[in-house]
Amino acid sequence: MEIYLDIVILENIVINYLILLVTSRFSKNRTSSLRLFLGSVAGTAYLVLMILLPEVKVYTTLVSKFLLSIGMVAITFSFNRFSVFLKTLALFYATTFIFAGAGFALIFFNKDWGIIRNGVLISPLNFFDAKWTELLLAVAVALIIFRVIWDAVQSRFVKEKLLVDISIAVENKSIGLPALVDTGNSLHDPLTNLPVVVVEFSAIKDLLPDDIKSIFEQNHENDLNSVTAKISSSDWFKRFRLIPFTSLGRENGMMIGFRPDYIEIGADDGKKDIRDVIVGIYNRTLSANEQYRALMNPELI
Repeated sequence: MEIYLDIVILENIVINYLILLVTSRFSKNRTSSLRLFLGSVAGTAYLVLMILLPEVKVYTTLVSKFLLSIGMVAITFSFNRFSVFLKTLALFYATTFIFAGAGFALIFFNKDWGIIRNGVLISPLNFFDAKWTELLLAVAVALIIFRVIWDAVQSRFVKEKLLVDISIAVENKSIGLPALVDTGNSLHDPLTNLPVVVVEFSAIKDLLPDDIKSIFEQNHENDLNSVTAKISSSDWFKRFRLIPFTSLGRENGMMIGFRPDYIEIGADDGKKDIRDVIVGIYNRTLSANEQYRALMNPELI
């Protein structure tokens, strides 16, 4: 069987990229497309060395493969704590095993198994052949399996309602408040697709500039003309977002939001810093007894 090295490289870059992308999605550790590509190239380069240099056994050892996975994760993601790195690495392995299992399952039902060279399975793949559809099917199956497993884990270990302490920081000010992790809150900023934390205006008004604060104090948050005029002339213009929503007792609503410098979730050693988030401002009370003053998107936990 002829092996086309360029096809092997292309195939593995695509698969590695998808594995790292899924890892990013479920670990909540966001990264750039460039770093995803560099991480996938690093994994592919290692694979090519295993194929071209079968006499060099160091590439096939368990230690070298473990170091490769660490390298791919380190190249692709940023970490502020070692525990975050371990979580991301574990999800990377889980994603890899699921992708590999889906791929082997489809190969098993295919009469053409390919060959194994230096511990690497190479399936015959012609760019113009229908086997690309098999590759895409394997990816789809892997994503479905991972999603089902992830949802099962989430429903088992994450309670429907969970109170956490959060702190919202903007410039040199921060405000702490209790938040409810609510699986019903799936709001995302349509521009950046970042998750939204819904917060009572009264709880964070001291963070807001006077011109924006006046919108809520005068109950003009539903007047788009007034909102647009004040936001466009505000010093916080680059921070603000308009977020459509159909919850909180209203359909086709528009919520004013802003991007903080970061928010902290939890307390003491369990604190988690998140920068890729939007704070949506709600000019009503979320809890009658003020048990919580924000609704946390479960993606942030």
